[in-house]
Amino acid sequence: MPLNVEVARKIQELLRAQVRLSPLPPPNTVGSLDVAYSGGLAYGVAVVMRLSSLQVVDASCSITKNVVPYVPTFLAFRELTPMLRAYFKLRARPDVILVDGHGVAHPRRFGIASHIGVVLKKPTIGVAKSRLYGVERDDAVLDPATGEVLARVVKCGGKKYVSVGSYVTLDDAVELVKRLCVGGDVYPLKIADDLTKKLRREKPDRFDQWGEAAVCGLFPS
Repeated sequence: MPLNVEVARKIQELLRAQVRLSPLPPPNTVGSLDVAYSGGLAYGVAVVMRLSSLQVVDASCSITKNVVPYVPTFLAFRELTPMLRAYFKLRARPDVILVDGHGVAHPRRFGIASHIGVVLKKPTIGVAKSRLYGVERDDAVLDPATGEVLARVVKCGGKKYVSVGSYVTLDDAVELVKRLCVGGDVYPLKIADDLTKKLRREKPDRFDQWGEAAVCGLFPS
């Protein structure tokens, strides 16, 4: 179905007031969320890892009918459903969540990482592979209107644009992402991405009234 851009913009502008910048308590676990697409389906994965060992302690998935098109700067309205449906199936909830996307480094200061942080009231960090908004100077992405630092560039197998989702500071977000850079990738996000690619092999034929597949066989319950 088409996205009502004006309504979506108003939702972002309303919810961005709920974004909070606060120090991140030392986390024991870190989560990651990712979505892949194939054949009109969205494949969402949530992963929880122990920070000290980077061992996966829980993972879950959701396959849903993809009904919202991609519209730049409104990614959350396409990906929030598969991400959150996977997240709510977790048995272990992470202390902080990494999202493959932007947080406040967004034209309306409310990218998908901020949207998830506000909805879940959990610390979230946006980690994106490309710059969406702002002027890049050295390792900073600046708001072109105010000069405020919206994101930092972290070198991890290429540039990663790190921004606050909610309930963290930018310094804490950058420190954690650097710690999680393993083998040229932000490790929790790499694991989630690998799992979504495997999950795309599934082609379910039964869906509930909300468009979610009855079975997500990658992670047996």
